Amino acid sequence: MNTFSPRVSTRIRLGTVAVVVALVAVLGTSSCSDSAVSTPASSLTSAWLASQVGPTGEVSVSGSTQSVVTQTMYVAQGLAATGEQRDALDRAMSFLSLGASIDEWVTNDGSGGTVAPPGADLPERLASLILLARTTGGNPRSFGVPAVDLVARAQAMYGQVVPDFYGYQEPWSSVQDQSLMVIALQAVGATPPAAAIDWIVDQQCIGGSNPQGSLGGWQASRTTTANVLDDCGAPDPLSYSGADTNSTAFAIQALQYLGRTAPLASAATFLQGAQATSGPNAGGFPFFAGGDVDANSTALVLQAITAMGQSPSMWSVGGATPLAVLQSFQLLSPASDAGAFFASWNPGVPDLLASYQGEWGLTLTAFPFPILAQ
Repeated sequence: MNTFSPRVSTRIRLGTVAVVVALVAVLGTSSCSDSAVSTPASSLTSAWLASQVGPTGEVSVSGSTQSVVTQTMYVAQGLAATGEQRDALDRAMSFLSLGASIDEWVTNDGSGGTVAPPGADLPERLASLILLARTTGGNPRSFGVPAVDLVARAQAMYGQVVPDFYGYQEPWSSVQDQSLMVIALQAVGATPPAAAIDWIVDQQCIGGSNPQGSLGGWQASRTTTANVLDDCGAPDPLSYSGADTNSTAFAIQALQYLGRTAPLASAATFLQGAQATSGPNAGGFPFFAGGDVDANSTALVLQAITAMGQSPSMWSVGGATPLAVLQSFQLLSPASDAGAFFASWNPGVPDLLASYQGEWGLTLTAFPFPILAQ
């Protein structure tokens, strides 16, 4: 869930035909991993994330512009990828289970410039809470104090405004929103309608006169003219527009998990075209092709690679894998910052968003995360 554009409120080129053929050959037969990979690097990040959790569960990083609830959700989502530092995770979940925390996280407060009106539920946020409750052994159908049926609340959003879509269609996050929602509902046994999956498939940039650079990918949202989808835009890192790696990574995870794997071969080709092939971060991924490689995008694509049953080594460039590039964004000193990730635009400074999503990539864990042992 990348938030590089200031307008976003909530908020991968391998050179040989042989590699492409090998990637395509495994699509459709692989599935998400059923356990996280714990490494010294991921354990270090878990420790840093845990150190941000206060005695009563809230996270309040000095100087952060995000709310305490948002910061706590970020940390909990990172810790949930491994289940390490369980005491800190449990404290964070206790804070997030309070009715006020649930409402603040899930509903639009009107300050983010979203299409959804103030008070409306935001699909990505509701879906992420459902997934988090499930992963930590909670009951998403009776979560918090007082108890809230998050699943029913999510289902009520279907077709609310846009046919086959959950909630309001945000121009900067619709594919991510829908993808996380169908993953979350499927994961808790509330199978989403086939049309909701079709919506994701239909959003892919294929056919017609879509620009070459967008083919196979997804952009955050596509507009329509006379009820016909407009062409995608070519990736543009300057205007934050066109097909992007983040939306594509979320769509891949959703379609793999829901068994709609036909679009994934062209999606993998799109990601290959976006992968950096030169420079100090060759092998990593930018938000938009041609832009700067960043930790968040590289981590999200690693999730997609994992979802498709592939190894990061299959995506190496000049001997550097996306996983190795991701680790280069991890701070090792000073001790107080060790394990945190920095954002590409602010080197050397711990960044909460980069850290929790970086942990997803380090652990090679695709959505939905495995349920943690109690």
